[in-house]
Amino acid sequence: MFGILLISARPTGEFHGSMPLFLGAFTVISLVLIGFGIVLFKKRKEWIHNSKMTYGKIVEISKRYSRDDHSGRFPIYFPIVSYYVNGLEFRREADKGLAKNCEIGQEIPVRYLSENPYEASLAENTVPGLNPSIFFAMGLLMLASAIILLIMKS
Repeated sequence: MFGILLISARPTGEFHGSMPLFLGAFTVISLVLIGFGIVLFKKRKEWIHNSKMTYGKIVEISKRYSRDDHSGRFPIYFPIVSYYVNGLEFRREADKGLAKNCEIGQEIPVRYLSENPYEASLAENTVPGLNPSIFFAMGLLMLASAIILLIMKS
């Protein structure tokens, strides 16, 4: 009985393998990643266009350590910044830590969204959210891999 199942599982024609399926999947995934990067890029550009600048003051500093820093010699500082929009106070903690210690009372630029002032970035040219360059790079690498494999197959 098992012999019949093994015989019936053999391909009857010329076997091409999974290369066309693999190349097709790589191409589709790479185009989706590039498309997602384009959408993120447009959203970031729109966010910067609709945002406003102000200055905030560091009111508190959160000191943390990396998981692999067992001796605690290399702290990472996350400043908490207070800024005012239309007379209301907002506080925001930095998304990225700083290796150097910053001082309480130090002024730093804050870019915020006028419709939602809590959605802010603690720098002039940064935008909260995912970075589209990662998706562009991954998509282009996968597309280049698919093209190289297609050329090698021919």
